[in-house]
Order: sequence, then C-alpha cells, then structure tokens
Amino acid sequence: MLSYYHLETLLPRLLAFLVAMTLHDAAHAGAAWLLGDRTARESKRLSLNPLAHLDALGLAMIVFGPYGWSKKMPIDEANFKKRPKLSNTLVFLAGPVINLLLALLFWWLYFFLPSIVGGTAESITVEQWRVYLQYGVIVNIMLCFIHILPLYPLDGWYILKGWVPSQRKVWFDRNQRYALILVVFLMITPMGQWLLGHVYPLAAQLVMQLFSI
Repeated sequence: MLSYYHLETLLPRLLAFLVAMTLHDAAHAGAAWLLGDRTARESKRLSLNPLAHLDALGLAMIVFGPYGWSKKMPIDEANFKKRPKLSNTLVFLAGPVINLLLALLFWWLYFFLPSIVGGTAESITVEQWRVYLQYGVIVNIMLCFIHILPLYPLDGWYILKGWVPSQRKVWFDRNQRYALILVVFLMITPMGQWLLGHVYPLAAQLVMQLFSI
C-alpha cells in the first residue's frame, strides 16, 4: 500500500497535485470562455502554467496533509446568456471531469508503461514511474470526489446554487460562510485532518483494485 505522508512520497504527491490542479482550473476557465464568460481568461487563468493557479497556502497544505487548493476561479455567471443554469453546471463540472479523465489516463499508462518505454514490468525505471502514476490516479480521484461536495467554495456548491430559484440563492449567500468554516475546519484541525486522512486510504484502496483488474 502506498503511504501518503512519508517524506519519500513528497515529490510524487506534489507533481500529481500540480498536474491535477492546473488542468482542473484550466478546464473551468476554458469551459467558461466557450460558454460566453471571458472573466477567467482575462484574469490569465486559461493557462497550463501552474504558477497562474497556485495558492501558496494551498500548496503548503498538500505537503502536510491530504489535500490542497488553488486560487479562486473568477467566474461571472451573468455572462452565460444561453441556458445559464446548464452553462454554470458545465463550467463547474469541467474541473472534476478532467480529474476523472486524468485518473483513467494515468491508470491506463500504469499498465502500458513497459511497452511504451521498452522495458519489463519489473525494471527499476518502470517501477519508479509507476509510483508517480499511482499518485496521479489517487490525487485526481480525491480532487474529483472532494470537489463535487456541495460545500463552499467547492464546485458542488456552485453547481447546486446554480439550479435553485433566484429567491433561494440568498440563503446560499447568507450561509456560505458556515460552509467555508466547515471546509477550513477539515483542512487545519487535527480532527479534520484525521477525517480527510481516511479519504486517502479509500482512494488508495480503489486504485489498488483498479490495478488488480
């Protein structure tokens, strides 16, 4: 079983997070641009450069805990002129969907890596790269499922908010501070770290089952 917190796993975790986070945010920005909102693009968030998305504290958290975050994505829902509710959903689903696709890609590469690099499954080079691919699968699965939770400021919150009647959105605006407090609690308190720490074994167990297929 892969261990998440050991120092020797730091580099695979960081690289997996940077790839997952960068493409997650770029997917949001790209979907928003295609559907009529140029806010993220004008803020230079439609980019494959990790520096465009990095949040210093969020990056530090991935070093010490099971989850980190990037800068808030600037999306202006008022710019979605055609089917605004559907457009809003597609924009905020784009990130988790990309993470799921990345997890599938890294899982596929895990099995076909020997034929790609021309080595055997037991070679040192293949085994080293497979560690990175395994963390790529785990981190992307975690990002996908965490972000669809209906908690502010995660994607699931904005998806749910986009479908409620206009008069009910006031409730979301009034209570998002409490959802944020809950998310912060999960990030920085020992109990929250313990709870999130159990997400990793579940993701790792799923990955191991995928690798055994």
